Amino acid sequence: MDELTNKTKLETLRQGIDKLDKDLLELFEARMQKVSEIADFKKANNLTILDESREEKVLRNIKIIKNIDFAEPAEQFMKYLMEISRNIQADYLSKESATSKNCEINSKGKEGTKPKVLSNAHLKPDITVGFQGIPGSYSEQALRDYFGEDISNKNLPSFEDVFKALEKGEIDYGVLPLENSFTGGIADVYDLLCRYGFYIVGEKGIKVEHNLLALPGAKLGDIKEVYSHPQALQQCSNFLQSNPDWNLISCSNTAVSAKLIGESGSMFKAAIAGQRAAELYGLSILRSYINNDSYNYTRFIIIGRTLEIKEESDKISLAVAISHEPGSLYRVLSHFATNGLNMLKIESRPILNKPWEYLFYVDFEGSLGDETVEEAVKGIKEDSTYFQMLGNYQADIRDFFR
Repeated sequence: MDELTNKTKLETLRQGIDKLDKDLLELFEARMQKVSEIADFKKANNLTILDESREEKVLRNIKIIKNIDFAEPAEQFMKYLMEISRNIQADYLSKESATSKNCEINSKGKEGTKPKVLSNAHLKPDITVGFQGIPGSYSEQALRDYFGEDISNKNLPSFEDVFKALEKGEIDYGVLPLENSFTGGIADVYDLLCRYGFYIVGEKGIKVEHNLLALPGAKLGDIKEVYSHPQALQQCSNFLQSNPDWNLISCSNTAVSAKLIGESGSMFKAAIAGQRAAELYGLSILRSYINNDSYNYTRFIIIGRTLEIKEESDKISLAVAISHEPGSLYRVLSHFATNGLNMLKIESRPILNKPWEYLFYVDFEGSLGDETVEEAVKGIKEDSTYFQMLGNYQADIRDFFR
């Protein structure tokens, strides 16, 4: 009798849960409908997906939780809910851009008219482009090579400052290093891409040629301290190890280190930077091309607020997370083989606040206007627990190695 009573009580409790779940799902659907309406508004007003102040305000609502034991899980729940909302907005805007692209192609076939094409720096004549660092940096070189030397630009202290400036509308595009052929991916930029929800609209490969710079008249034997970005120091480790008495000091940017030496007045200090930095800050080159690897390239990405698909777009970047179960990664990767797509790169990054869970950043050849690519992307999304389209743009970096 007691066992039957317990089963009845458990069933009653479960019925209560079922009712609450139904209410939650109806509220979830209503919330996501509002999210779609917000996506429409953001698109119409050229606003970014991420709004940190808004999310902070939403999280303050957790104070209505009366049971303190539920406060932390409630915060995790709301963070995940907002993550879902951002993904839906990104997916919605991505579909809008892809639909627009397909319409242009279809109209060309029916009417013989040429589709409207977006081209590098000439989207509008008065754009401003941001980059991290100061003039003379490799980021500035990538900007000049991609957009042209006469483009209006703004230098910013950090990678995140570039994202913030883009979010506020202070710049139209940003230029950021994403990976180096010797030292690999730049984790901070990968993380910021997903956090802010911006898109890669282009890329530029820059051959990195590091030089040891010092004030005119300084000699190699005079040097006691060498300044540069940590990655530049690492990329020149063989040369630096041949001078073990030197004190190595990190700077935020190679050009910053060159400027610092130019202003120091010290004959005992040197910087590792490019030739343009030497010219800008009045330095002489003590040793040229001191990289460990002569084939040293950095891939820079151009980021924008919206997904831009051009006729020449032939490379796609996306981020996915997968479930912790056998075969989950295989299922995602199988869509490339099944659809005959060439995967160019896959890299993993830990997911914040989710120990031992990872985001996979994937690059592959293709255009979102292609039905085969569209089918592959659809399958990847269905087999992922998280999906974010990062961009569809024209490849540049791989041309260096052909």
